[in-house]
Amino acid sequence: MDCDNNTIHSFDLELICNFFKRLDRQGPGSPDATRRAAGFVGPLDPRARIADLGCGTGGQTITLARCLPGDITGIDLFPGFVEVLNRNAAAAGLSDRVRGIIGSMDDLPFEEGELDVIWSEGAIYNIGFEKGLRLWNRYLRRGGYVAVTEAAWLTPERPEEIERF
Repeated sequence: MDCDNNTIHSFDLELICNFFKRLDRQGPGSPDATRRAAGFVGPLDPRARIADLGCGTGGQTITLARCLPGDITGIDLFPGFVEVLNRNAAAAGLSDRVRGIIGSMDDLPFEEGELDVIWSEGAIYNIGFEKGLRLWNRYLRRGGYVAVTEAAWLTPERPEEIERF
């Protein structure tokens, strides 16, 4: 096999999923960062509809449910991640407000204008930043919020912390 031509798509995705589902989070950030970002979301009605796209095992989804009112639907491609999210939501007493479903962030199961908040921590890159915002906009109600994070920096040099890592 020519190793120079291998890509992530050549790997066994089940193996990758089994490794990452053991982690509290599958992307950058922390519960504190999620709470801080949620603080920028204006007052929400208790009936608010929130989608966490590319939710992984839902580390940030559970944190969001503790910070924001409303119902949260976490969406991820990997069934193993969604199973962990639903199990963790039940253990946290949040399964009445939080549910994970298997799906793709570029083919959402929502109606136009249905969502008050679209949240995606470290996952929008899967479909592209611009494409994601363009696709998701139609699902957002007027005055709703989109919150995305991405591991990026805006300078030509890598930050020292990343270089050391």
